[in-house]
Amino acid sequence: MIRPKHYKQRRSARIHLRAPLALLFGLCFALALDSTGILRVGLLCAALHESGHLFLYRLQWGHWPDLQFSPFGICLMLRGTNLNPQQELLLAAAGPAVNLVGCSAVLAWMQLSGHYSYMGYWFASTNLLVGGINLLPLPGLDGERILHSLTHWR
Repeated sequence: MIRPKHYKQRRSARIHLRAPLALLFGLCFALALDSTGILRVGLLCAALHESGHLFLYRLQWGHWPDLQFSPFGICLMLRGTNLNPQQELLLAAAGPAVNLVGCSAVLAWMQLSGHYSYMGYWFASTNLLVGGINLLPLPGLDGERILHSLTHWR
């Protein structure tokens, strides 16, 4: 089939695994020992955090980014993507913003419905922890990228 020149083929996101055996072994071992379900809640909050970055990236550039899974977490691979300071600030803040919205939504639902549970409080507090830790200005975290974009914003 011959495609017209104006046809832009959309590529799907590629997933890269860094140290896949260590990643799978660590995840299986941790989930096997997780009788309370706290690790599952933490993984859900981390997935929500990364989904905030993913969807904002999709809105800004029109295609899905590449993802890298490692024993230390999930990372968006932005190689070759030129970001101005405003785009970098929005992209870095999207993850913690989703965690804050998730925490607020669960607390509001528990307040409105009158159904309070330990798991709801675990989910809310874990969302706050994931979002808050990622706002620290340390290399590799969202806070460092936010600080970098604010210092270069003119």
